[in-house]
Amino acid sequence: MGSAESPKNMKAAVISEFQKPVQIVTQPVPSPAADQLLVKVTSSSLCNSDLAAWLGHVGARTPYCPGHEPVGIIESVGSATRGFQPGDRVGFMPHSQTCMECPECVSGQHRYCEKKTCVGFHVPWGGFSQYCLADPISTVKLPDGLKDEWAAPLLCAGVTAYGAIKKAAVVVPGGMTLNVIGCGGVGHLVIQYAKAMGYRVRGFDISPDKLSLATHSGAFETHRSDQLSPKDKAQTKALQARATIVASGSPAAYELAFPLTATHGRVIAVGVSKDTVPVNLLEMVTRDLSLVATNQGSRQELAECLEIAAATGDIRPVVEMRGFGELEEGFRHMAAGKVSGRLVYRLWE
Repeated sequence: MGSAESPKNMKAAVISEFQKPVQIVTQPVPSPAADQLLVKVTSSSLCNSDLAAWLGHVGARTPYCPGHEPVGIIESVGSATRGFQPGDRVGFMPHSQTCMECPECVSGQHRYCEKKTCVGFHVPWGGFSQYCLADPISTVKLPDGLKDEWAAPLLCAGVTAYGAIKKAAVVVPGGMTLNVIGCGGVGHLVIQYAKAMGYRVRGFDISPDKLSLATHSGAFETHRSDQLSPKDKAQTKALQARATIVASGSPAAYELAFPLTATHGRVIAVGVSKDTVPVNLLEMVTRDLSLVATNQGSRQELAECLEIAAATGDIRPVVEMRGFGELEEGFRHMAAGKVSGRLVYRLWE
């Protein structure tokens, strides 16, 4: 099923070599298989994972089209696909072509399938192509009232933030305090979701701009993390919470996370680093601390986090809107640490 007639060619970003300029090229519009959707991408946001892939740190396969936070309108639907139709406004996560047989797929955790392909990391189309193939298992219809530029960052950063809070909730009842280290693109969404879900949030970052973003997002208190010493027990104990969410990939952020977490508490890892991260096992054992990680979310969790955003009106990613031709500059600015919120790109100008 499809619209009147899909175009034959489209513009797409291509990364041919890591850390080299991102090219905007013209290439054929992909054709959906029986179990795929063809989506006309309207907006897409740039994620730290896109930067890590461009730097060569996370296993992307060149040449590829970057972008894994796209929203758009379904152009056509594969013959074996049910539940979607042309004209539906959708967003989707990157995992596709999963085996549908392994324990992860059977349990609905398709993102952990070892045979998956990831849009935005492995294939010629992605969030930064004007048309993209999507897998129904990772696609959701967008709620009314949630603008494209707000929805796009929620498809990865938002659902990751939501998943981190759900893991914090195991040890922290609603109404209590959470600590968030790293208050940028993902961190400010952790703060917004946590507040919407009934938590008080204390934010930590080395950047004054990101601490201002934390306050804007609802943190009741903020601190310069580079002015705190993990070894100063009196200093860190006064700022402890039962859960600390680390939304920074800095090893220093993880070193600080455990002293900022109360006994019997939990550190939730969101930020990733190619460097070794220090963990004080003695402190973990003697204070009964645990370390857990979160990685995006299931399709159900994505739907939940989008519904919360639409229903409460409290989840509003801080975004800078850019044109498609400014994508290369966005990668450079993000690599230089010049981006506080999220960069969202319009693919049709």
